[in-house]
Amino acid sequence: MIGLHPGGKEMTVRLLDLSGICPPGGILELGAGGGDTAGYLKSLGFEVKAIDLNPAGPDVEPGDMRKLDFAEESFDCCLAECSISGCGGGGAALREAFRVLKQGGCLLVSDVFFHKKNAPCLSMEKPLTWNCWKDGFEEAGFRLEEARDETGAWREFFLESLWNGNAEERCVDFFREAGRAGCGYFLACLRKGEKNGFI
Repeated sequence: MIGLHPGGKEMTVRLLDLSGICPPGGILELGAGGGDTAGYLKSLGFEVKAIDLNPAGPDVEPGDMRKLDFAEESFDCCLAECSISGCGGGGAALREAFRVLKQGGCLLVSDVFFHKKNAPCLSMEKPLTWNCWKDGFEEAGFRLEEARDETGAWREFFLESLWNGNAEERCVDFFREAGRAGCGYFLACLRKGEKNGFI
């Protein structure tokens, strides 16, 4: 999904650095779009599966992150770049990622959050604040290993999209709503441990 999320490839590299995962580890990309990130990961030597509800590239298979068609403990890493908040069921997506990860595996997430309590819920059941994300991670069984605020990349993405005129009307509407709700952007590395998400 490189280029269609804040920070592009540079942000993907930062996420990988958080995890410590090395080739030929198995990565499942959730919400892969056209498969740009999947192709980049393959070029690094990773074994990659990429899914999307509406696949737009040859390396991306049809699939729903809320109900994954993979066995338990199939992957070393799941990657979700700006996709969980828009999937229509964030809690289910987090639980499914936990299920298909091997013990000690990681979920890498980059996504939006909001500072105001009256923020939109998007794919969660309550306003999508940072505390909402943390609750969702814990409820799915994950341990939050590291998180970084990358709101600057979100602002740059927003301004560039408007300046270049390549933002769809629905995206422009979201940008307006996001601005009113105090939108931020984060990176997080979540770990699946031996018991209840703790190692």
